[in-house]
Amino acid sequence: MKLTPPLAALLIASALACGGHDDDDKNNELMAPGQNCQACHGFTVSGTVFGSANADSGSGLAGVTVVITDANSVDTTFTTNAAGNFFSGAALALPLKKAAVVRNGTRTEMGGAPAGDCNRCHTLPATGGAAGRIHAP
Repeated sequence: MKLTPPLAALLIASALACGGHDDDDKNNELMAPGQNCQACHGFTVSGTVFGSANADSGSGLAGVTVVITDANSVDTTFTTNAAGNFFSGAALALPLKKAAVVRNGTRTEMGGAPAGDCNRCHTLPATGGAAGRIHAP
């Protein structure tokens, strides 16, 4: 098969869509902290928790509790993994009412969101009115 320029561009774009990670992190729960998980995956909610609003993508926090409250006031609780990622395909009623991050007994409340793709706005630079990355106190 001949690799034409449009095909080559498509392959490069596909490889970079989830952050251009290496095969060690590909398609597992530790891949691409801080990237928009839902750009490639079918999660209903996903994101990454960091130590500060402007943290580097490789510095996600493990063991942080994230509580998402959906439009029906149902709370769903997650614990971030070793990369700081949390995600689920469970049904959530949108828009999300609020979210909270809990670390070392300190709870930080956040406002609602129209959808569960948290890293779409909580990124660097922040978009959609977000105040940078999701971060724990």
